[in-house]
Amino acid sequence: MAHCVESEIEAIEYAYKQGWTDGLPVVPPTQDRVDEILRRWGYDAGDEVGRVPERHRVITAEMVAANLVMAGGTPDMFQVALASLEAILDDRYNVVGPSASTGGAAPLIMVHGPVIETLDFNTETAILGAGNRANLTVGRALNLIIQNAVGSIPGALDQATIAHAGRIAYCLPEGETGGWPSQGIEIGIPEGVSAVSVFAAEAPHSVADHAHNEPDGLIESFARIILATHYTGAAIVVLICPEHRAVFQRAGWTKNEIRHALFETTRISGHEIRCTGRHDYLTSEDTLSIVPARDDIWIICGGGAAGGHSAIIPPWLGSGRGEGSRPVTKGVGACIDC
Repeated sequence: MAHCVESEIEAIEYAYKQGWTDGLPVVPPTQDRVDEILRRWGYDAGDEVGRVPERHRVITAEMVAANLVMAGGTPDMFQVALASLEAILDDRYNVVGPSASTGGAAPLIMVHGPVIETLDFNTETAILGAGNRANLTVGRALNLIIQNAVGSIPGALDQATIAHAGRIAYCLPEGETGGWPSQGIEIGIPEGVSAVSVFAAEAPHSVADHAHNEPDGLIESFARIILATHYTGAAIVVLICPEHRAVFQRAGWTKNEIRHALFETTRISGHEIRCTGRHDYLTSEDTLSIVPARDDIWIICGGGAAGGHSAIIPPWLGSGRGEGSRPVTKGVGACIDC
């Protein structure tokens, strides 16, 4: 449907009045801009690219392109946005759960493979911050799609008590691993193939450790922050900065050794879990690791060269209940799970 206004400024204000924005100004999704994206990738406007049965919604290629334009994205970013949409529409992600929850989780897009360099994603200084077009517009486009196409509007479907800034943009491309396998390779993405993994996530919890020059001390620092997040029954993301990665690698540690150490040092008692108001079936003698299995600890390398600042990114709190949410991986311009 066309909406006629007389200037770009009027179009921006019109988008506010229509409730299409995330609170920030959007690039007007003119027909020419949207059509350029659709032509580039061989889609017709009405082509169906996804459904949200719980919301009786059909999502079209035109909707994805329009929201990418509004986010400030370029045609080159369309396939990343489309793969991210495919991930959240997978039943394992359960888009309505985290979108409607009071918990306020946001879709964290982890980017794998050559597309990181092709689209110039930032994997270094301020990796989760400002300053990079690809990181911010791809993350923002997915959130705008969830708002405008899925219908997760604050105060309506979106009932987040406080939420966090990841609901504007939340994108984590994999950085230099220093010889370790990337998380993408570890989960089976073929070499040379680009993909995204989308994860319903809380805000990052800082692991600031400038004191330890040996792995055991760092493990204690990471574990302390992980334990503060409580058991959810889902995956957890460990973002390791270059300084901390160097400590582990100088000592010859592999990523699997880090997973094993964190799995063993993040056990929590049934009493502590019940104090959160969840998992009432547990007794005081029960203990659980913070994640169900070692492979549920995802390790992503990235961040600036200076500073001992890593992060723990916990999952949506509701992931430990029956409705659940798991990370879902989809290929960018390629099917990796066919």
